[in-house]
Amino acid sequence: MLTWKGVVWHVGVASLLPGYFAFRLALNSQYLYECSTVRTALLVILWMWWVSRMHVPYFTSPLRHLPNPREDRFFVAHEYLLRQQVPLTSKILEIIRDTPNDGLLALYSLFHSGPTIFPTSPDAVMEMVNGRSYDWHKPGADARFLRRILGNGLVIAEDQSHKSMRKSVAPAFAGKHIRDLVPLFYEKGRAFADVLASKSDSAPDSVIEIMGQMSRVTLDIIGSAGIGMDFDTIHNDENRLGQLYETITSPDRGPIVPFFLIHAFIPPFLVRKMYGTRYAKIANAIYELRREVRNLVAEKKASIEKTQQKDIIAIIMQSGDFSDEYLCDQLLTFLAAGHDTTASALTWTLYMLSLHPDKQKRLREECQEAVGGLHEIDADQLDRLPYMTAVCNEMLRLYPPVPVTARKAVVDTRIGDVVVPKGTLGVVSIWAANRMPSLWGEDADEFRPDRWLDGAQATLGGAQSSNIFSTFLHGPRSCIGQSFARAEMKCLLLALILRFQFELADPTAEVKVSGFVSIKPADGMRLKLRDLANGQKQ
Repeated sequence: MLTWKGVVWHVGVASLLPGYFAFRLALNSQYLYECSTVRTALLVILWMWWVSRMHVPYFTSPLRHLPNPREDRFFVAHEYLLRQQVPLTSKILEIIRDTPNDGLLALYSLFHSGPTIFPTSPDAVMEMVNGRSYDWHKPGADARFLRRILGNGLVIAEDQSHKSMRKSVAPAFAGKHIRDLVPLFYEKGRAFADVLASKSDSAPDSVIEIMGQMSRVTLDIIGSAGIGMDFDTIHNDENRLGQLYETITSPDRGPIVPFFLIHAFIPPFLVRKMYGTRYAKIANAIYELRREVRNLVAEKKASIEKTQQKDIIAIIMQSGDFSDEYLCDQLLTFLAAGHDTTASALTWTLYMLSLHPDKQKRLREECQEAVGGLHEIDADQLDRLPYMTAVCNEMLRLYPPVPVTARKAVVDTRIGDVVVPKGTLGVVSIWAANRMPSLWGEDADEFRPDRWLDGAQATLGGAQSSNIFSTFLHGPRSCIGQSFARAEMKCLLLALILRFQFELADPTAEVKVSGFVSIKPADGMRLKLRDLANGQKQ
């Protein structure tokens, strides 16, 4: 809905030039005859362009009737609401919950421009990400920023390029192939548990910062499963790939907004010349990472000619004749997206289990009864852990590793009965969709794995539709690696929960959500580990 502040702002700014002319005429009736014709014409043309681009759309846009938050300010409109929290998690949930709407909200940017639309109902989200998915692209700045880290792979590609790329990658994520990877996942989990046990033995009070360690084991897994190479970062702190990703994903990057703007709009070679800054350090790490990945691809191409291999990149190579640059982009995407998001999900899972020792104990008892003592497991054994599945589902609901995704309409499109003009920015809040009380019940903010076990809709977590759970999105741009991520998450959690009891190092410390693309604990996640293999009491 148009607000009085927005109307006053737009009418006021649009009236500045006519008001100026009227004022000068009131002082001197001959003013228009005396001033330069060329200058006056240029001013009028500029004013007409400005009014047509900035002010007329505010009053004529088909989105002008959409509801928006009551809180707004003259100059920044709703922008200040969105900037109160980065990444956008509980704040947007609060906005959606407190603003009556029929499935769409509009939030205006600086100077009441925009608006940015937020689909708030499952139907509206599905129409945007599924029914009309290719009407929407990643915004240019977001794409440029992500391309530097992820390469021009599946996450960044659009339209026909995305369709072709997804088709070529799909065989690597087939169900049977993922099930065959379960023994590898569990083997890596057990090795990781041994490393954590050693580190906790030598750490004061057995306290470990778990987020950084988790990133190492998930990087090792995507190395083995993605390209058939054992990076062994869990044992080797000097591993080059591990160090580069640690630099790139470190929360010590300074304020988010300038970090994003610099890496989205300034050419990389110039950023690397900002000597001594965090920006240069990260830009250099990104540059070195791409060089390392090119070397990995070259090594892979040399080895695949000699042996038959079944890792993700090998399967892609065998499905077509792809350039080195194409393979490099895909591997960059798998390495970054494949390890960082799972590490985030597992870190938040251990945090929540530390807050709920009764649920941690119940999970451990199920795991001990089903697979306790086994050094190897297969997918069938993993399937026989219903409470494990419920815990993982609940954590992926509460703490989706990527809490929002933004799109920009590249054509005139629709969401329901609302016409959405080309150029409109749309934001899907996965965090809000997964926590809306109207969709999940009044206990939507609570960690309750039993919602995935009890009741008629237990397989959906109590929701009325499978479209409501949005962590992996839906449609053509849904996460192609979700089965991989789920199996990996279960196997690592299984190995860890059998080996350790987890407690918060400081139960009174506030844990804040941070991160830019994926969510992380702002100051790391410090947990006390009790090694059950040493006979310590639970």
